[in-house]
Amino acid sequence: MRKPLRFFLLPLSLLVLCLICLRLFHPEAAANSYPYGVFIGLETADLKRLRPYRTVVIEPSLFSTEQIKALHAEGKSVYGYLNLGSLENFRSYYERFANLTLAPYENWPEEHWVDVSSPAWQTFVVDELGAAYAALGLDGFFLDNCDVYALYPREDIFNGLSTMLRGLSRYQKPCIVNGGDVFVSACMENGTARTLFNGVNQESVFTKIDFSKNRYTAQDAETHSYYLNYLTRAKEAGLKVYLIEYRPDAKLTAEIQDYCEKNGFVAYLANEKELR
Repeated sequence: MRKPLRFFLLPLSLLVLCLICLRLFHPEAAANSYPYGVFIGLETADLKRLRPYRTVVIEPSLFSTEQIKALHAEGKSVYGYLNLGSLENFRSYYERFANLTLAPYENWPEEHWVDVSSPAWQTFVVDELGAAYAALGLDGFFLDNCDVYALYPREDIFNGLSTMLRGLSRYQKPCIVNGGDVFVSACMENGTARTLFNGVNQESVFTKIDFSKNRYTAQDAETHSYYLNYLTRAKEAGLKVYLIEYRPDAKLTAEIQDYCEKNGFVAYLANEKELR
């Protein structure tokens, strides 16, 4: 369909915003043009969603070695999601470790925080999950819920997370810590960050999820400022920085892109919190 002439008379800045939104929210419009995407809620029947992305994060328990090889053949780097700090009730090993659960995970009813100071949990994550996922041929680990240290800021919790990260290093795969800003900050302060992980992924720097109304809005100013400061420190510590933002409007999309370009960061703009 031909566009009316007035479309081409839009101010240049507005046209640029339109093009940004088209490329970021409609990846099929520009194949193989996105550096990073997080799809831990993706079913393998929807693998076509991964096509435009060069680095992808997946739920490894749903993928086979052959599927990982196929993604590699397309030129992708594949990171596997690994939950360090909480336990979901749909996991096959839930009953095995249910006695280690702490508090419910707010806004995620199927999930509980887990006592990462437990040697049994540490061994399981490193020697069983880590080994199985590494054997799939993953390029790296995407490590979630180190925020357990923010809720339980105890030495044994910090040491438990550190023990698992050191254990996973045996597989010689880069690790990205998702969230976990309090834990990551402590590691930066004591000089262990670069020895334990390679990068950080921070959600909701510019946007936030209103769980009570199931909608997506702009992040509040105080939290936004806090995260900007945190990510600056992460960059100065030599860590790679990734962002996940949820359904930003055109104005926020432009701000996110400008911020990432200026700092050498990478962002994934998600359409939904389930990351499908």
